[in-house]
Parts: sequence; structure tokens; C-alpha cells
Amino acid sequence: MPEKKKFIQKVQDSNQWMVAGLQLFLDAHVFIWQNKLKRYLLISGFSFLILFSIGIQGLLHWIDLNETWITKWLLDKGAHYIKLSQTELKYGVNGIFWLVRHSINANKDSFFTSIFLVLGTPYFSLISRKVHHLLNTKPKRENFGWMAEIWRGIKLSIRNSFKQFGLILIITGLSFIPILSILTPLLTFIVLAYYNGILMMDYSLERNGFTIDESKVIYKENKALLFALGLGFMFILLIPVIGWFLAPTYALVSGALVYQHFIQDKDTTSL
Repeated sequence: MPEKKKFIQKVQDSNQWMVAGLQLFLDAHVFIWQNKLKRYLLISGFSFLILFSIGIQGLLHWIDLNETWITKWLLDKGAHYIKLSQTELKYGVNGIFWLVRHSINANKDSFFTSIFLVLGTPYFSLISRKVHHLLNTKPKRENFGWMAEIWRGIKLSIRNSFKQFGLILIITGLSFIPILSILTPLLTFIVLAYYNGILMMDYSLERNGFTIDESKVIYKENKALLFALGLGFMFILLIPVIGWFLAPTYALVSGALVYQHFIQDKDTTSL
């Protein structure tokens, strides 16, 4: 029974943190309008439109162009470790490529978002810097190297993209199981929301001098807030076209507000 009560309390606390995190998107709306950041919405929106028109098709075209030599390389390497005939190995590799294409086509918005979050790193860093100065937060350690921020954002985006891609492949595989197929859209959404929340929060952590290892501690301690941040980003992104203009800037401002309201004043001496 104590374990059950502890679990229920944990769920209730997580729900409260999630609601609090989502409410900050309303504060972000007020902040953006009061501080005349509306022009940044146009930058992110038109960038989304351009990238979306070429991003997914470009990715699929790249796979088509490189499938032959990648297959040959995998067959040559696999023959030394896997005791199967070349024909059987080729069937397996072709199956992997089919699963990758199917995953991309079934999750176009998800993969496009990952591409945009990598390519949009300089823009996100710029918005984070602007919001930081407007909020006049007091950083734990000054760390304003813009190129360092961009490089960290790119590395984090790429790493998270690979993690998301691996998890989505697994979820796509589960979708072929009749009963589990019902849950796959929800699982995909949860994975994307959490990792997008991490990325949108990391700009504020980097801005305030947290190292990558210290940031990981923050992630573990604030999973509900990160999920709420990513959830808000995903919900706005679901709005056709308009969401592309609003989601990135709203999420970045909300991430800065999450840091200011829930993380900045915490005792971080143990980090």
C-alpha cells in the first residue's frame, strides 16, 4: 500500500508540473506581444514552409540514391559476422530500407521537425539570447559564446534525432502487431514531445552556464516540465501552417520562462 500511495502521489505531482508548464505558453504569448517579437514568428514560419517542401522528399531521394552502395557495404561486412547466404542477407537489408522508408512516410511531420530543429539551431540560439536579455535573468555562470551555443545545440539536436529515429523505428515495428498498433501513434507523440522539450529547454540551460552533464541532472529532475514544454510545442505545431510560424518561438520563450520560474531558484549546489 505505501508503494501504491507513493505512485499515486508521483502521478499527481507530475500532472501538476505538466499543467504549470503548459500554462507558461500563455505567459509566452503575452511576453512575445509585449516585447515585439512577432517578426521572429515570420522568420521561423517561412523557414518551415521552405524546408518542408524540400526536406522530406530530399531525405527519401538521398536514401534512394545511396541504397545500392550501402546495401553492398552491409553485405560485405555482414558476411564476416552473420552465417547467412548473400541472398538472405540482401532480403534482410532490403527489409530494413523498407522499414526506414515506411517510418519516414508514416511520420513525415516528426522527421521534418527533427531536420528543422537541427538546421534552425542558429535561429533558436538567437531567440534564446534575445529572451534572456529581456528577462534579465541572473546566470549561474556567464557563458555567452554564440558559436559554442550553436555547436552544442546542433550536437544535441542530432543526438536526440537519432534517439527519436531509433525509438520510432521500434514503435513502427510494433505497429504491425494488431493490439499494439492502437498505441503506436500515442507512443510516437510521447517520444517526440519529451525530446523536443529537452531541446527547447537546453538553450536556456546553456545560456545560464550549465554544462551538458549538469543539464542531464536537470532533465532527470524535471521530466514532467520537459514533457509539458514539448507537448505544448507539438500541439501548436499541429495547427496547419500557422503552427509552423508560432511553435518554435513560443516553445523557446516558454522554455526560458520554465527555467526562470521553476529551475533558476532551486538549490543547484549538488550539481
